[in-house]
Amino acid sequence: MRDDRKFVKKSLGRLGLTPHREEEIARELSEHLADHAVALEARGLDKDAAAREAQDSVSNWPELGRKILAAETEGTTMNYRTRVLWLPALFALTLSYVLLALIQIFGPQPSFYWFFTGRSLMPFVAFIVPWLLSQPVVGAIAAYWSRRAGGTVRYQILAALAPAIALLGLFLLILPFAMIVVHHVSHTMRIGSFLGLTVTWVILPALPLLLGAAPFLRTAQSRSV
Repeated sequence: MRDDRKFVKKSLGRLGLTPHREEEIARELSEHLADHAVALEARGLDKDAAAREAQDSVSNWPELGRKILAAETEGTTMNYRTRVLWLPALFALTLSYVLLALIQIFGPQPSFYWFFTGRSLMPFVAFIVPWLLSQPVVGAIAAYWSRRAGGTVRYQILAALAPAIALLGLFLLILPFAMIVVHHVSHTMRIGSFLGLTVTWVILPALPLLLGAAPFLRTAQSRSV
């Protein structure tokens, strides 16, 4: 029974529930596996073979974990996706841009650069290095929060990248508006501005965000569900 419980806890990983409830679930599942093994022994299998077949009767432990979590949290005010994605993502987004505002107010002024395309100068791009250096902390907090809440690796990454994803969405909304409304600027200039902003405010922050999140990411077998 003790070995079955260890196997169940390792296979399920953390579910994002209270430790007491997770222990109860592991005990109930281990008892079920033990009963199944006894039934297999009664059909002629030796003890070790029966134990292995009972453990193999669950083909997808992560999926079972998700079903258990869904059943345990059904009817609660905060659903799974809110806990593992939206809350850590909102926190990361808020923290990232509060830090940006503080750096702009109290820190060094951003550096501006112009890019020559061969025909004309493209709009400047502003690099705020202290802000970029702070982003690994933001990514680490978001990924760790999501993992502790029971989020999959995919949700951990999305939560960590929330500041960059939010700005990408904003730029994608602005570009069509600029293409229609701002007639005195060429399409090439407007697209170039969009690409420059995307590199500066989406791709560059995304790299340190992922760097900070990386140590806290876990694979499906060891994640919470």
